[in-house]
Amino acid sequence: MKKNNSGHYSVGMIVVALIGLSAICPFASIHAAPSAAQSNHVSSDIFYQASSGVSPVESTSPVQKRTGTGSISPSLPSGDASAGSPAQGQGVPSDVKRTAGDTIQSLSSQPPFAQWKDAELSYHPLGPGTHSWLVQVNRAGESIGYLIIGTDTNGVYQLNEYGNGPGGPYSMDMLRQSLKSLAEAEFSSSDKLQITPMYEEPLLAYWLVRSSTGSELCIDAVTGDPLPVEVADGSWKHKLNHTPSSTINFSQTRAQSVTFSADPFDPYDDLGWLQSKQKLAIHNANQLIDTLHISPRIIFSATSINFAFGGPLSINGYQSWISPDDPSHPILYALTHHNGLARFVPLKQLLSAGEFYRLDS
Repeated sequence: MKKNNSGHYSVGMIVVALIGLSAICPFASIHAAPSAAQSNHVSSDIFYQASSGVSPVESTSPVQKRTGTGSISPSLPSGDASAGSPAQGQGVPSDVKRTAGDTIQSLSSQPPFAQWKDAELSYHPLGPGTHSWLVQVNRAGESIGYLIIGTDTNGVYQLNEYGNGPGGPYSMDMLRQSLKSLAEAEFSSSDKLQITPMYEEPLLAYWLVRSSTGSELCIDAVTGDPLPVEVADGSWKHKLNHTPSSTINFSQTRAQSVTFSADPFDPYDDLGWLQSKQKLAIHNANQLIDTLHISPRIIFSATSINFAFGGPLSINGYQSWISPDDPSHPILYALTHHNGLARFVPLKQLLSAGEFYRLDS
């Protein structure tokens, strides 16, 4: 691995290094060294935030070392030492572990999630402040699902979304592919990059890529596609009709069986749902349930901010969570699919943000 004339590694070299990373790191967060970050320059040392895949595991930040072959390989530190931001050194909050444990225990009682029982968990903070966490569910070294846990307006940790199957968000393979295709078009050869995993409400999972020359690029952490410029500057948020939700005590809720209304489908395969006559009136969980009995394929679209939901979303089922405090009002997670991944997103995040459409069978 070679340095350029300025003594730093170029974008191209960083991409090569990323492509050469071992699969031992199922998730990684790339950060500048603290001293470099403070001066708005990215150090030639790249820090990865990776977990060892045991349950439970504290988040650590192994320093990447150059090997004799010119590639970069992870070097895991012992204990809970952290070379990244101060938030990493605080470890995983006990409330995050408790929420993850309760959620997985409840989900694993249902057939689609049976393999989650006694699975290995790894925890990864998302974005500054660590108000959101990615919890990867692993078995035999392979990711079989994920949770994203974040705080509500009262500071209580909630289940933002979850997924079952391969291909969850923040895949290093996806990041490698995106950087390889975007680096030459978006950055100069002398740029040094700082890459941070981010998560913002309602359902926006992305990588924030900052260059040493001030350029910013956001990459969708599910699809690998570049996101609009308004994601980096936050200007998209004024378009969002967001109603603060009530706190849910997930330690008391219990997952019910998954209801499938249709086979997975792609909303782009048939655009007939875009007609105004296909619009549906869905304003609560019971209306979604009733509608799926009649129209088993539904599309959710938030028009100009679909990127904040990974949409438009094809909905072909749901999972209910029942609280003993209010059993007559189930907490509903809509089921959507992406390349074999079954993704469950909270209906409450969709109701006030977009429209639902019927796709005729």
